[in-house]
Amino acid sequence: MAKKKHRRPASTVSAASEAEILEAAYFARKCGLTREEALQMIREAHNLPAARATEGEKRKH
Repeated sequence: MAKKKHRRPASTVSAASEAEILEAAYFARKCGLTREEALQMIREAHNLPAARATEGEKRKH
């Protein structure tokens, strides 16, 4: 009986658009990261809620 082949673990990064891939590749080269790390950082940055000024603070333009 043959041994089972080890499958590569599924990537933690879901499918990305061409624009996201290009942006991640550029960012990875510029900052010395892997493409997966850069793509994850970009996605996290896009999902952050907008920073809102508290009641006592003035908005900065």
